[in-house]
Amino acid sequence: MSHDFVLNGKRFRPVSNSKSGRVASDALFTFSQLGEAFSATYSGAGFTDGHLIGQMTGTDQAVLIYHSRAEDGSLEAGEATAVFSEVKNGSILIDMDWRWLNGSKAFGTSQYQEIVNE
Repeated sequence: MSHDFVLNGKRFRPVSNSKSGRVASDALFTFSQLGEAFSATYSGAGFTDGHLIGQMTGTDQAVLIYHSRAEDGSLEAGEATAVFSEVKNGSILIDMDWRWLNGSKAFGTSQYQEIVNE
C-alpha cells in the first residue's frame, strides 16, 4: 500500500474541533513516520502527555488511536479515522472523525493544519 502524505518531522495545530473535543487551539502535535506507520506526541491546555499512533489505510486515509493525561490527572483514550489533504500553501490538513473510548465517550470531528514558516 502506498501513501501520498509524509508526516515525519511535521508539526500540526488544531483549526477546528467539536464542542465535545478536549484539544485546545494551543495544542501542538509533532509527528514521526516510518512507512505507513506514524505516531505523534501532543500537549496543550487541559491535558499533558498526549500520544497517538496510526496506520495509513490508503493514499490519503488512516486509522489511529490516542491517549492523554488530563490536567486533573484522569486518563483518556480514543480512536479516530483521518483523511489527509493539501491546501493551496502546500501544507497538509488532517480531518478526523473521533470518539473517546472512556470518560464522557463523546464523539466529534476535528481539523488540524501543518505549521509552515514558523
